[in-house]
Amino acid sequence: MSHFELPYHLITGIQGNPQSMRINSHFQPIVSLTHRRVVGYEALLRATYDNNQPCSPVEAFNLAQLENRIQQFDRQCIANHLNNFAQLNSDNQWLFLNLRSETINPNNLRSDLLERFLKRQGLGSERMVLEILEDAVSDPVLLQEFVQHYKDAGFLIAIDDFGTGQSNFDRIWQLEPHIVKLDRSMLVNARNSPRRQRWLSRCVALLRETGALVLLEGVETEEDALLTLDSECDLAQGFYFARPSPEGSYEEKALSQSIQSLHQHTLHAQLQRQHTQARKQGTLQTLLKETAKSLEQDVDFKTATQPLQAHAAIERIYLLDAEGVQIVENLHPGGAPLPTPAYAPLNRGAGALWARRSYFRDALENPGQVQVSAPYLGLPDATLDITLSVAIYVGTSNRLLVLCADLPASWLENY
Repeated sequence: MSHFELPYHLITGIQGNPQSMRINSHFQPIVSLTHRRVVGYEALLRATYDNNQPCSPVEAFNLAQLENRIQQFDRQCIANHLNNFAQLNSDNQWLFLNLRSETINPNNLRSDLLERFLKRQGLGSERMVLEILEDAVSDPVLLQEFVQHYKDAGFLIAIDDFGTGQSNFDRIWQLEPHIVKLDRSMLVNARNSPRRQRWLSRCVALLRETGALVLLEGVETEEDALLTLDSECDLAQGFYFARPSPEGSYEEKALSQSIQSLHQHTLHAQLQRQHTQARKQGTLQTLLKETAKSLEQDVDFKTATQPLQAHAAIERIYLLDAEGVQIVENLHPGGAPLPTPAYAPLNRGAGALWARRSYFRDALENPGQVQVSAPYLGLPDATLDITLSVAIYVGTSNRLLVLCADLPASWLENY
């Protein structure tokens, strides 16, 4: 395949010498983890001076900026990308184009010009994904108008590098992009950290609430790919799947098999984790039922909870009434760490109202059945906890109470 190369003359080159450069395109495949295939390409600038020395994209744009020709240079780069993309065998695949912040201005609401150029290449606006930085311009109204203009013309919008700088969900709700690209730093931070892995998954879920697909960038290793899959990201991009190249080349069969292997690995790990957690939960549920039975027979609280107190994972044991009010002070088993002094204002549990907690509501709806909560930030010490709860009828008065036991979420996750 012969690729379109565009010469670009620079008035000021390295060390002030006039030079010209040639700009070309590399394309990095973007994969759908569900469909196990490439669904698009990101166009990346590759530039060389006339002496064949490479020029980085940053340097190329810096030189164009010195000449006050950055918008002209950006248009030439886009034209180059589109010419080259038109030569790829890219049926029904997207082209991701990076837009510089300088191009986001009232004078560039000219989607009709871009559409005409696309038509000459046999491409439609629905194939184009315009990537912009979330904080590309300081004026949020201008950014919203720019995004809406190109959305109305049929272009797809992607927010790039989400998770860095001043990223916030409020701006995503305002712009309602089609795709949000998560910065690689979020992936790196999630390595070997269950808490950050949970945050990555929740971030993906929140972004999906806005109606956007979520793409994770910088997937370089199998570990990265498994984290991407576990986080429920829709799309992925990185060296693990394919490197950038002039033809956007990749081995289709090998890629599909690799993604299928990831799915199988993840499924096996999830089943193993669920089996181990079920076994651990079963042990605790048995202890909670033993305690509940003793309380139903009017055994005093401290004596009835001896089976639970003996388990190393239990941090707190307490009772709630039918309104969710804690009626006893937290009982801390001998081996459990006491709340830190920093959280002393929250240490007293008696009288606290926990009616909003799902473990209380679920227990009321299913009397006699042990409930296991999802991980949440527990009080008084702001740790990530899991609560086991069961609603019981106590003594001759048949009073409805909810028995609760807290433990660290990490205890179930370690297997």
